[in-house]
Amino acid sequence: MQGLDIATIANSSMELTLLVLIIGGLLTLITGQRSEKVGQLMAAISLAGAILLNVILLIQVQHGAFIFQSYVWLAIDTTPILTLGFLADGLSVPVVLLITGLGFFSTLFSFSYMKDLKNPGVYYSLLVWFIAAMVGVIYATNLMQFFLFYELMLIPAFILVYLYGVSEDPEKRSRNALQFWVWTAVGGLISLVAVFIIFSQTGTMEYVTQTSPTTLAYLSTSGIATEVAKLIGLIFLLGFGIKLGLVPLHVWAPPVYGEAPMPVLVLLSGAMTKTAAYGVIRIVIPLFGTALSAYSTGLMVISIITMFYGAMLAISQKDLKMMLAYSSISQLGYLMLGYSSMTVIGVNGAAFQLINHGVLASLMFFCAGAIKLRTGTMEFDKLGGLGPKMPYLATIAIIGSLALAGTPPLSAFAGEWMIFAGVAELAISSGVLALVALTVIAVVATGLTAAYYLWAVRRIFYGPVLQELENVNDPPRMILFIGVVLVLFVVVIGIYPWLLWRWVSPALDLITGVLGG
Repeated sequence: MQGLDIATIANSSMELTLLVLIIGGLLTLITGQRSEKVGQLMAAISLAGAILLNVILLIQVQHGAFIFQSYVWLAIDTTPILTLGFLADGLSVPVVLLITGLGFFSTLFSFSYMKDLKNPGVYYSLLVWFIAAMVGVIYATNLMQFFLFYELMLIPAFILVYLYGVSEDPEKRSRNALQFWVWTAVGGLISLVAVFIIFSQTGTMEYVTQTSPTTLAYLSTSGIATEVAKLIGLIFLLGFGIKLGLVPLHVWAPPVYGEAPMPVLVLLSGAMTKTAAYGVIRIVIPLFGTALSAYSTGLMVISIITMFYGAMLAISQKDLKMMLAYSSISQLGYLMLGYSSMTVIGVNGAAFQLINHGVLASLMFFCAGAIKLRTGTMEFDKLGGLGPKMPYLATIAIIGSLALAGTPPLSAFAGEWMIFAGVAELAISSGVLALVALTVIAVVATGLTAAYYLWAVRRIFYGPVLQELENVNDPPRMILFIGVVLVLFVVVIGIYPWLLWRWVSPALDLITGVLGG
């Protein structure tokens, strides 16, 4: 009998991750109804187990390696109709680690932030199931499976916003939650239309398959008429754009970001929006990148409008939480700008920012939550002079702010540089003057990001201390621990990006191969 080694565990780690999270969520629900502390512990253990399984996977998918698992889901006689497929490679595993890691930190943050919970077992189990559904999206290799998990994740997210939103008025809370549900569900259904068109054209829903022990292949769409391929790609982008919150499809995001409690908001902004960004890079780019290249300029204009719109509204906010909400919308514009360039370096930069923004947005939301926990407010006019009172948190928040502004040598710099390089490459290769102007405008947007983050730092941590804040001090050690871990990632990856890119780059080679440059 062969011993249980790392490789054996890794081959089943994707399925085990989902089982650990689904069963862990159920145990959290049961135990949390009897004891909040036991429910908290069960949720943390479930997420820690998922992280461990994916660290094992990460070790196994170095140097372009991958693990592909496929099971027959529906069949007629012996002919498969639909399969359940799971793919672990240098792109999917880091994104799952991002999601499970943020889920783990959100759970730990909730221990201090979400006091006097009604039905704590419900709250913590919903967190775990929300993460489980997002993990299912990332590992899927079948379009129907992808969108099954894509829609399932809305259920726990909606309930979390509805039950635990910050509004005291239940009517307002339900309205914001319902708005979130309707908009994001519609986004998923729009993309589902594209799935059925693909099936009608190709006869399959497998968008990536294993062709040999060492080779993957994406679904060939060469047999689809060019105009139909363009239509399918645009339908996907419309659906994914709603969940990303791109302007003008963002209308659901500000009220929901304002309503969600901070640990839930971390998952909405840092993790859930990344499933849509992942769908673009995993499905749209390899299948329809060539067809959509004709729309690069238009898509880049939408991305830059998103960048500026979010930045200008962030500057105008009087509340830190809402400033971060609009900042998140703006930052996702950078990500889509890289995709829209349809260049190898631009798409690589967008993939890098997918992970970076998840970490940095979450870091800043955690800092905002810590400030609210200690001061009772996030309004700029009621804050000031907190640097000497909260030196550790101030340091963490300042590093996060500088990183989001693209300051070298912090992590966002490398991703933004690649995105701008991709846009510039397209401008030079095409010789279109308008693209040169777009490149310059995109770079200018980083100045706005620096402006509103540094202004926020100035208003919160510098100046005279308000009398009512004289006794404020740093948040609990658990929250500082979360901040320190995320800051270490930002600094280390900023100084040595290859530490992350050694996994992601080989996985992207196959995806960007269709772009031919």
